[in-house]
Amino acid sequence: MNLKKNFMIIIQKNKIKNNLYHKTDNLETNKQKILVTSNFWIEKKKELLKKKFNLGIELNSDDSINIIEKDLNSFSLIQFNFISLKDGRPFTYARKLRELYKFKKEIRASGNVIPDQYIFLLRCGFDSVEIEDKKKEIWLKLLKMDKGLYYQP
Repeated sequence: MNLKKNFMIIIQKNKIKNNLYHKTDNLETNKQKILVTSNFWIEKKKELLKKKFNLGIELNSDDSINIIEKDLNSFSLIQFNFISLKDGRPFTYARKLRELYKFKKEIRASGNVIPDQYIFLLRCGFDSVEIEDKKKEIWLKLLKMDKGLYYQP
């Protein structure tokens, strides 16, 4: 049986990109762009800041952004992992990061997101989304269909 791992890509607006961030829990990595979990950040914050990484953090949709609000300048990427399709908190978190905290760097969605949400992710402040490569056509098709119409004030 062939158990091929799903190849993940990044869609940023209407462009396909490779994911340059490497998820790790190893301080001795030779990668420059790393993505760490919120738990690893809490445990190893001082060491991570000393290493001069291009640092991204992954927060699950049930994590509070309060754990990083004082450290926002430390991150070049904040990635929200949607645990469930029913959990919309990351939409609110992205908007809060943009409007309240004036966060200008990349905000990415991952996990349980569907193509129908792409336009709304962008409108709330997300820059990119991590998806399976084999699903990119539908994501791009739905983005092209958006006419900028807003149904709610």
